[in-house]
Amino acid sequence: MLCHRKSDKMGEDTKISINLTIKKFLENKDHNEFEFPSSYTAKERAFIHSLARKVGLKSKSRGRGANRFLTIYKREGSTIVQKDASIKLQKVSRQAIFNLIKRFPLDNKERRDLLPPIERERSIDHDVNNCCRAMGRLNNSIPQVPSLKTNADVLNFRNSLTVVSKKKELLDMIENNSCVVIIGETGCGKTTQIPQFILEDYQQKKQPCRIICTQPRRLSAVSVAERVAFERDEKIGQTVGYQIRLESRVAPKTLLTYCTHGVLLRTLMGDDSALAMITHIVVDEIHERDRFCDFLLIALKDAVAKYRTLRVILMSATIDPSIFVDYFNKCPLVSIPGKSFNVDVFYLEDILKMTNYITIELSRQKDSLIADQKNSSISCNEEKLFLSSDKEHHLVTLKKEDEFKSHQIELDYWVIEEMDKLINKAWLSGKESEFIEILNLMHSENISINYQHSHTSVTLLMISAGRGSTKVVEKLLKYGANLNLRSCNNWTALDWAQNMNQTACIQLIEMHVKKCDSMLVKNDNLQSENFTFVDESQQLLEVYNQMYNSEVIDYDLILKLLLNIHLNTSTGSILIFLPGYDDIITMKEKIIAESKLLQASRYNLFILHSNMQTSDQKRVFKPTNQGSRKIILSTNIAETSITIEDVVYVIDSGKIKEKSFDAISGISTLRANWISQSCAEQRKGRAGRCQKGVCYRLYSSIQYNYMQLYQTPEILRLPLHELCLYSKQLTSTNTPIAEFLEKAIEPPSNIVTRNAVQFLKTIDALDPWEDVTELGCHLLDLPIEPRLGKMLLYAVVLKCLDPILTIACSLAYKDPFIIPISSSQKQAALSARKEFAASSYSDHMALLRAFQVWQNARANGWEKLFCEKHFVSAAVMEMIVGTRTQLLGQLRASGFVKARGPGDIRDLNSNSENWAVVKAALTAGMYPNLLRVDRQHSQLRSQKEVEVNFHPSSTLKDFSKTCNKIDAKLVSSLPCEWIIYEELSRSGRLCHAKTVTLVNSITVALFCGPTRLPMDVIQEAESIPESESDSEADESNEGTTILKLDDWIAFKLDSSTAQLILHLRQKWNALFLRRMKNPNKVMTQHDEQVIKTLTTVITNEEQALGLQQPLGIGQRPRPLLVDYYPATNKRLED
Repeated sequence: MLCHRKSDKMGEDTKISINLTIKKFLENKDHNEFEFPSSYTAKERAFIHSLARKVGLKSKSRGRGANRFLTIYKREGSTIVQKDASIKLQKVSRQAIFNLIKRFPLDNKERRDLLPPIERERSIDHDVNNCCRAMGRLNNSIPQVPSLKTNADVLNFRNSLTVVSKKKELLDMIENNSCVVIIGETGCGKTTQIPQFILEDYQQKKQPCRIICTQPRRLSAVSVAERVAFERDEKIGQTVGYQIRLESRVAPKTLLTYCTHGVLLRTLMGDDSALAMITHIVVDEIHERDRFCDFLLIALKDAVAKYRTLRVILMSATIDPSIFVDYFNKCPLVSIPGKSFNVDVFYLEDILKMTNYITIELSRQKDSLIADQKNSSISCNEEKLFLSSDKEHHLVTLKKEDEFKSHQIELDYWVIEEMDKLINKAWLSGKESEFIEILNLMHSENISINYQHSHTSVTLLMISAGRGSTKVVEKLLKYGANLNLRSCNNWTALDWAQNMNQTACIQLIEMHVKKCDSMLVKNDNLQSENFTFVDESQQLLEVYNQMYNSEVIDYDLILKLLLNIHLNTSTGSILIFLPGYDDIITMKEKIIAESKLLQASRYNLFILHSNMQTSDQKRVFKPTNQGSRKIILSTNIAETSITIEDVVYVIDSGKIKEKSFDAISGISTLRANWISQSCAEQRKGRAGRCQKGVCYRLYSSIQYNYMQLYQTPEILRLPLHELCLYSKQLTSTNTPIAEFLEKAIEPPSNIVTRNAVQFLKTIDALDPWEDVTELGCHLLDLPIEPRLGKMLLYAVVLKCLDPILTIACSLAYKDPFIIPISSSQKQAALSARKEFAASSYSDHMALLRAFQVWQNARANGWEKLFCEKHFVSAAVMEMIVGTRTQLLGQLRASGFVKARGPGDIRDLNSNSENWAVVKAALTAGMYPNLLRVDRQHSQLRSQKEVEVNFHPSSTLKDFSKTCNKIDAKLVSSLPCEWIIYEELSRSGRLCHAKTVTLVNSITVALFCGPTRLPMDVIQEAESIPESESDSEADESNEGTTILKLDDWIAFKLDSSTAQLILHLRQKWNALFLRRMKNPNKVMTQHDEQVIKTLTTVITNEEQALGLQQPLGIGQRPRPLLVDYYPATNKRLED
């Protein structure tokens, strides 16, 4: 503990203490900064400044009087920027703020509302909270005795379903247990029949009931409800109805309601008394493990203990049900047999052979492989020589390594970075899937199997041997991996296996060496004509894997297989599973363009996507005309959620679009991942519904064996920001969020929950006591990430809605720009992106402009040409259109967008042409994702990262420079001090900022940091002796006042400027809080003047920096027809 000295004289003990502290700090390699307590005197701080300079450290003082702190930091590794950011307001801006304050001074209520709460406040306004919960909730109908209705035309079909055989057992189990788990194969009838069994049972007993059946998707909720109504021979919305976000068909007499998991969750938010009016809750498709289902199960587990008459029925396809049975206290389990025909399965190696899928490149690669196999004896001979003689080993290895290194230098920088990263990841995790990912990259980028890590020199063979991955070792040896390369510690692959005690790998390597020995004898007189090869299917597979990236869908192979089926068989629908909507559209275009299919003219093409409009999905269930077949392109929705009876052929791409989130880095990724084995079996089962079927798997049997048994639950891989908000509406006020989520069937880790809660506090969605704020309440209603939702709400109040709506939807789904494979096309793609950004210093501008130009191209009939020329995905753009429609509808329903007059769509776009105002909304939404320009060292720094570069895809990046090197000249030339970014990704020691925009200091000062700031947010710098100021000008002449918004964002400016900026910031935040509390209320003249002043100030400051105002950014989007609702972040609308 450092001592406190009241006197101006410094004692020897104080000097010794300071010396020891600084010495320990220098020796600690993990710490880059150290803050001395505020109890030090000015003379003691001056001593620290002086000593820090002598030992090569930097120092910086901040604060005033008793709150003055001194921080020392290392030149390398600290995120501190020595020189504080400064703000110098233009005279016009100063006058505008002064006029506002004079006319509408900050009143006492506004001051109180903007101070940090010192004690827990009452809950948010009842009207706001009730508005949140009321939207999308189930009605409060009372249970009634069902009427007896049935459709005689489908009675035979209903009786043929296998679930009928279990009817009595099911009803008995449900009646006598609070919870029952039902397992049955898709198509057995459980979703449509079990709720009807309950209705019929209660009708016979003349007892009232009310059943809620939840589904993971909108499509299944609607289609199942309509099917059940049809089977009861009544219209939808009578006894049977459905309710999804912004759409419902229910009435007071509706006793069976199909809804999404989200609708039931919203009904339970804040008050579970609605369960008193429900007798049965059926949760369907629990095996999918989406996070809202897992979340719902927490609430229902508590509910069955509270409401004794409530019955909870959990239904799933055929999986291991023990996790659900155990979670609900060993509840009973009922299994329903399936009714399906045999399904033949063909893997990638079989498909390549049966379709004769050989391109020129494949043929050339095949010949090369044959030649390599013929020369395998030479490789074995070399290995024997290496192992037999140390001297020979050294000489030949040097030669091999020289050859390899020259090859490695030729690799693109990103390939080396990616390989190094994957090798590190594989070694740390030891998962075989990580090793397979490296092999796939090697195949796709033509990387040597003997690639050595650029720092440690380890190879894939070494780490797989050290980790005991026998399958990978066996594969690598088969590919001819060099056993004699050495890592930086001089270990070979055999050494790695021996030192890590991996017995199986040791035996494998030694057997391989012996095999090489025997081959030397056998192959002394080898002739090409008597050489034998591996199985042809396996050979084709190896060639294919070397030529094609397994991360990318091979549409040509799918088309070849589709033609093979369609032209050689007469009946049976073909179901093709694809990862996402963009893949579906690409495949659709290939099918339509195929001349052989056009000539055949015997097919109907359908698309199935979880968020398509329900009216367009019904056609896929209807039979086609005689002599015509269905070709159905679908995401994983067709696995279990819906059943298409006439499917005979299934083509399974083996991929699923999944979003994953790293809680440590805060980075989200949307990518096509391999499905699990259970999903593969579900897809296969789609082919055996009406007759014997065939399933074609576009992955090898080896890949199948590497797949996980089950998909990773969403709650373990997605950000928990939304669930943390919802949990506060589902549990008692005093229950911490982490404690509530601990009750989940598979709870997320503490660090994930903690980081999510802290983030929500940072953006003002939660207060210090984890209570939901007014802003947080509205974020619950928007089906996008909280930060994007906040950005939208700021855009509403700032009246720049359309541009932000487009940008937010682009960020919510995925980047619409395509990254081509070839180097020449990559540069053309980056140039096209830069063209959209122009001179705006903004990747967000590129997204906005690309969307606007795409809309014009589509309307004028040259969409395809535009997309090809500018490397833009039309499918992604269509998803953005649909997302915009959905979000705008939600804003209307919440009262933010009026139908006409003040607050209508025209009014809320009155500032949309002003790029400075649009950037203000962007900044508010992106906070705390900020970078600071450190001009002294020509670097970019974030709050946690010392060195940040622009992502290679950024329009601010000079793509003539290498990815690893920060362009010092570019950084120094940036006209502003701050940059907002979407996310950071790490590559080695360097971080890359993706989707960035340059913003000025006044925008950061007004729109970043917490809404409620402490009273000492403005700190006057004290007058100190010159000796305390360090050589880096700790106290400069730019101002004597510090405006500190958070632990990292601070500005040095003169006192009057600080007061003006703080007053304007307070007027804005007071206005924003009023709008959050009363979204339906029309803005007053006072409110309008605040917006006008803000606009004037940030526009003037933008112009003073020489930043251009782009033209046409506020143009209204054209109305386009889309036949789907987009999947944004799978929020509670699902």
